[in-house]
Amino acid sequence: MGLNPTSSTSGLAVAQLLSTASIQHRAYLSKEFTKLRRVRPRVPFFKLVAHRLPTLWGLYRDLIRCLPDIRESKKESKWRWKDFRDEEWASREHGTALLWHVRRSFRQQRSLTSPQKCKECLLFWYKLLEHLQSPVSNRFASKLSRYERILRARREKIEMQQVYEKELEWIKKMKNRPILTGGYLRPTINNRPLPRMKNQPIHITMMIRNRIKARAKRMERQTQLIGWLEDAKAERVFEAGLRKEALDENGMVDLRELDFEDGGYQTAIRDSLRSISESFELDRQRASSRFTPEMIGLIKNARKVKLANKTRERQRELRGEITNRALKRMRQGPPAHILTKMSEEEKRLDKVAREVSRGGYSGSIKRQRRKKDRRRTKELGASNLDENEPKSAADVE
Repeated sequence: MGLNPTSSTSGLAVAQLLSTASIQHRAYLSKEFTKLRRVRPRVPFFKLVAHRLPTLWGLYRDLIRCLPDIRESKKESKWRWKDFRDEEWASREHGTALLWHVRRSFRQQRSLTSPQKCKECLLFWYKLLEHLQSPVSNRFASKLSRYERILRARREKIEMQQVYEKELEWIKKMKNRPILTGGYLRPTINNRPLPRMKNQPIHITMMIRNRIKARAKRMERQTQLIGWLEDAKAERVFEAGLRKEALDENGMVDLRELDFEDGGYQTAIRDSLRSISESFELDRQRASSRFTPEMIGLIKNARKVKLANKTRERQRELRGEITNRALKRMRQGPPAHILTKMSEEEKRLDKVAREVSRGGYSGSIKRQRRKKDRRRTKELGASNLDENEPKSAADVE
């Protein structure tokens, strides 16, 4: 393939037209533009020693040295600050809130990965360090003292908010804490015998759930392995038939062409099936386990406590307190098959009878309903429940 004489001639002509100064100027511009090219470092800036060393050992350490001792600041009560005047400002004595702000801010800004934001934060801290290290003047003292008072108010607000959040978290935890109901959680293949709890702990629920899923996977795996083992047995029977057909005239087998010996894959399948059977045996042992005497005593004690709590709740209702149980009873209605047969007047009377009051109109409706109750015998009619009820004027006469 030959060269084009026209193109080579035009290139030589252009080279002759360019002067030496023009070529040098082009090289200079290329060099300058190369310097302006953005170079992305392979290591992030926050891992470089050139950034970490001056920030930790130069900036942060000098800021801590200009402020009160950390051990002394912890002894000082955060609700009783030492008051001072602007002209009395001394960072080593009155900068407790500033020390708290520096330590907290550096801890929060540790995760900054943006060079621009990190630069802004460093400029602020270097400016603060410059003010702290400069000779105390009225202008700097008034600025720092005012900043100290602002940080004291901020610290009180943040710590008070933390106290509120901690208390609310504790109230929520106590509200949703597990309570023994006095019932038995019978042993199954997924759990051992346990006391039944209201608001059952999540780790017990997840344990039972994971065991159910694991057992289902083991059963699927067992079915698959049994199928493989049957296929292997059928293959060996087929190979044995081929051996008989491969016998030569002298009754010898050519083992170089027919090597059907067991390679150990059936042994691996049987080991896996044995492991699955052992897991099923553990499930059966878990289902046949019994309650311990200590656990039975704990459950019976929970029943006694529950009965005592319900008794106290009933006594509070009799004293006129509206409890959650009373509100639930008031909202509750008769069963559906009875409600459909009731008239509007009967529904109204049923709603009145479910009120808490035992006197007045509600008490009279309750007494009428008790007299019409067929389940009440003659002995029950003179029970102590009627003795404590307020009587009407007609009853007294």
